[in-house]
Amino acid sequence: MDAKEALAKAEQFLKAARLTLVAEMSDTCCIACYYAVFWAAIAMLHYCGVKQKRWKHGDLKERFGMECVKRRRLCPEEFGRWVGELYELRNDAMYEPEPISNKFAMRAMRKAEQFVQYAKEVCRP
Repeated sequence: MDAKEALAKAEQFLKAARLTLVAEMSDTCCIACYYAVFWAAIAMLHYCGVKQKRWKHGDLKERFGMECVKRRRLCPEEFGRWVGELYELRNDAMYEPEPISNKFAMRAMRKAEQFVQYAKEVCRP
């Protein structure tokens, strides 16, 4: 998989997030937002030459923060935090009985949209 393919997956999850937000499915929206950011982060790591056959969530968060935020200063610092925040929100949506509020889902959507757009600009050929 290359950066272009990872961005295509990010866009697919972002589209799902938009659809589920409109349908007032906040939990599903948050899950899709996280995966949009997950794949966009993989695209930026690929752009930097950091590749793995299969990414684990914790490994991705750590390597993205180290390579794209700290070492290369390719991304703003808040992007490193957003990966972790959206991962935690995804976990809450998946495993907690209380639903995620629409307010949190809208925030997650804004972050995911900014993150994916930024990744598209960074990885532009």
